[in-house]
Amino acid sequence: MIATVVMVAALALVLAFSAGTRTHSSRDFFAAGGRLATPLYFLLAVGETYSIGSLLGFPGGIVAKGSTLAFWFVGYILLAFPIGFVLYPRLWQAGARSGAATIPDLFLDHFGSAKLERGVAILLVWILIPLGASQFIGLRHAAAFLFPSTPAGADIACVAAAVFVLAASGFAGLRAPARVSALKDILVLGAIASLAITALKAWPVHATMSMAQTLAPHPTIRGDAFLLSTVIVQAVGFCLSPPTVAGVFAARSPEALMRAQWLMPLYMVLFPLLMMIAGFAIAHPPLAARPDAAFLATAGHLLPSWGFGLVIAGVGLSALVVLSGIALAIAALVARNLAPHLDDARQKRWGRVVMAAYLAAASLAARPLDALLTQLNTLFYLGMAPLLPGLIAIATGHRTSARRAGISIVAGLALGLALRMTDAPIGGINPALPALLLSAAVLVKRRGQAHQ
Repeated sequence: MIATVVMVAALALVLAFSAGTRTHSSRDFFAAGGRLATPLYFLLAVGETYSIGSLLGFPGGIVAKGSTLAFWFVGYILLAFPIGFVLYPRLWQAGARSGAATIPDLFLDHFGSAKLERGVAILLVWILIPLGASQFIGLRHAAAFLFPSTPAGADIACVAAAVFVLAASGFAGLRAPARVSALKDILVLGAIASLAITALKAWPVHATMSMAQTLAPHPTIRGDAFLLSTVIVQAVGFCLSPPTVAGVFAARSPEALMRAQWLMPLYMVLFPLLMMIAGFAIAHPPLAARPDAAFLATAGHLLPSWGFGLVIAGVGLSALVVLSGIALAIAALVARNLAPHLDDARQKRWGRVVMAAYLAAASLAARPLDALLTQLNTLFYLGMAPLLPGLIAIATGHRTSARRAGISIVAGLALGLALRMTDAPIGGINPALPALLLSAAVLVKRRGQAHQ
């Protein structure tokens, strides 16, 4: 099993290094210089869509909270496709016009305020750390199966993952995760399909309930309100997250973006299969003892050693692709938007230093955290929500003052944090939705609006 994982990791590293060294400018390094054709952009976008949060968090959420959670995952990803189809070409044009490689670059070009640029960069760095930590938490779950008798196995896996990301993305920039995504997709699709089929065949053996019973929804008014509000926030937030926007800048043309969006729904076939796997774990209670590990526990129970090794390798690559995107996004935020007046060479050099520091911090943060992967995901979108109206304004060409844009972000963030920390009774609505709506209301208010 370990040999299988090592061989897959070696092949992935070869693919990453095959991306070459065509990273002459910082935009080449952080956003592939806008040169990814439709196939590579598609692989990169899918790689960031179906992360370890989908592979482990989706079945784990169903095991922990019931099948209603499936509507959350499927709903926001499905809604994100048409939103991306509309917004991505506009963001690409804004990025090409200004030479942007990050979201704060767009804010600086559109609103003309360096203070706003730095404030947005600080907020994004702050909310990206738990997102990276969630990938390391998933890796620690996988390592527990790979090294069952080695207490330090999880730490070894996290160090190896950090070294892989730093070596691959530090060498080839954003092109590295795009290449690795090809191998990851093959492994993930094959692993999920084979595991779901095997689970269906093995279901009657020692099952405590039928599939219909395990996946029966248990809706509540409060739960439905949270689900629907979360779908709305995350659909928009997913399209406009820093790694996603960097991927948009990496595409060769708006047409490449739109062609890729047409193909994205094909990957939704994974979710019914993951639901079957979650149901098998629920029907066989020992496999559901730790919800976020239910997918891996089921794979270890049903598959031979080499097959389980391929599953762990696919899960690991899913985390590495997303970690690469997050690490590059944070490196770009610091080197381009927070560090003063760095030239291209120093931006790339300091970007690698920032990547190393971030990977170390995220891996350490994963150790004490005991939250479900879906909970860390929710925290990320709470921070993203106040930025979304400003990004939509940039994509649509809406003009307002930098001061008003800054106030809208602060107001939305303050409201979201207050609702979250006080657990205020708002009918079960995700606190990120009121934060988004307040931010939008402040931003588009006509009185006091700046000149065009």
